[in-house]
Amino acid sequence: MDATSERGSYYRAMASDGVDQPIRIYNDGACFPNTPLAVEAEKAYRHGFARTAKNVPSWRYPQQLLYADLMRARSTIRQRAVVGTDHGVCLFRPRHEIDASKARGRAQAVWIAIEGWEYFAAAGFDATTIRSVAMRGWNARVQRWAKGLLRPGKIDLPPRPHEDIDSDTQHRLDEIRSTLQLTDSDLPRTADIRARSLRQLLDRFPVLQPPVIHGLLRVGETMNVIAPPKVGKSWLASDMALAVATGRPWLDRFPTEAGDVLIIDNELHPTTSAHRIPKITHARGITDADVADHIFVANLRGNLRDIRSLGTYFDHVYEDRFKLVVLDAFYRALPAETDENDNAAMAGVYNTIDRYAEMLGSAFVLIHHTSKGNQSFKSVTDVGAGAGSQSRASDSHLVLRPHEEDNAIVLDAAVRSWPPLDPFCLRWNFPVWTPDETLDATKLRNESRRRKAKENGDQPTEPTWDAQRFTETFLGDEPLATGAIMSRAKAATKLSGRKLKQLLEQAEAEGLAHRWRFAPNQPHKFSTKPQPEKTTESKP
Repeated sequence: MDATSERGSYYRAMASDGVDQPIRIYNDGACFPNTPLAVEAEKAYRHGFARTAKNVPSWRYPQQLLYADLMRARSTIRQRAVVGTDHGVCLFRPRHEIDASKARGRAQAVWIAIEGWEYFAAAGFDATTIRSVAMRGWNARVQRWAKGLLRPGKIDLPPRPHEDIDSDTQHRLDEIRSTLQLTDSDLPRTADIRARSLRQLLDRFPVLQPPVIHGLLRVGETMNVIAPPKVGKSWLASDMALAVATGRPWLDRFPTEAGDVLIIDNELHPTTSAHRIPKITHARGITDADVADHIFVANLRGNLRDIRSLGTYFDHVYEDRFKLVVLDAFYRALPAETDENDNAAMAGVYNTIDRYAEMLGSAFVLIHHTSKGNQSFKSVTDVGAGAGSQSRASDSHLVLRPHEEDNAIVLDAAVRSWPPLDPFCLRWNFPVWTPDETLDATKLRNESRRRKAKENGDQPTEPTWDAQRFTETFLGDEPLATGAIMSRAKAATKLSGRKLKQLLEQAEAEGLAHRWRFAPNQPHKFSTKPQPEKTTESKP
């Protein structure tokens, strides 16, 4: 049967006895432009195409999964249009071409955008340029095409991103092509500084970001991991990456959400990484099949990239591609002119990392080292080489400090979006750190005291501060307010306020110190004796 006869049967089926009848032809537009619903079908096609094209400039990467979803939607719409069969041939409901054409327009818009994106990427343009220049210009041309004259006897194809470029878009692309350079302010996006009312804030952000490592880190957040040099930070970082990649608890304490992990290592050679990671998987009982396609390592030793130049790479990483990005070591990724002791400069570095985390939908972990000297008297947020803004700029600041016992460390952290974390001890069992509940987390190693003891031979060292000694030294029968106790202790020791508070809490927990409570508006006090019970005198 020729096309004219087909169209004739189409008309007859539509007009039989004035009642719409099922038809044998599935029409999703353009194939039979002279059908009675050609204009309506073309309108639906252009509408679906143009609405979909509007979203393309906000893409972070080519949306192949979206295309697959839209093709499945086309199949579903076709299946729903079937109303029966006639001698083995499907019969379709009348007027199905409206929905069918709209579905085809949506799918074709995505496919044409993917083709254009890949063309510009192959030409060397980064994702920011593709979406903000090339695809924005294409979308403007699509919207003009969608509003153009409808001619049922002729098919007007939609514009393509790389074939129908307007002069303004071409000029901007030529300018960028001549430099192919991106500034830090262009990567990856400008900051949104619009103020929101509290109502808007609560409506827009009703819940916290999803967790990556429960108790420590969420999507879009940054965590510092601070430890002395050569203590095993890289082993710990790889162990963390494996935990997230498999969805297993990290250090048997922090549950994780499974997802792919990217390790950017600028200290180890590829051969070293390939040697180390299998040792950890074996120690943790993880098979190669569990992680082989979920851990990705970029070894940059000998090919260093600073945190700004990494933006060009990150701009080609798909959004939500990696659950976690580990940067080891952080200090080697600082721009050459950056002084890690400069608060303003370091705040700018962390601001760049925050934008990367938002753009990628990932959490970042930065492996860094402690400063020189004794760390045991410092508060958690003061541990780490460089400016103090580093601990304040991150969402979690995790520190590892040597324990009094050899081959043991104390893990402590200051967290922003989680409840406070109690410090605990880890023991080194090559090639992993494992929790050791038998160790006292308050017994941090005093490196200066150890060195002095070695220099003085058998001279006795100052006894360590524990709850018993703290109570005997600073508390008595007379109840004292917490502030008075802390003032005495700070004047007589080199312990931090955090450490002194821990000792007081421990003394109370062990029954060495007793809390005295008074009126609601009066501060509590502590004594070595329990507070007497109140006696009620009867009136005469």
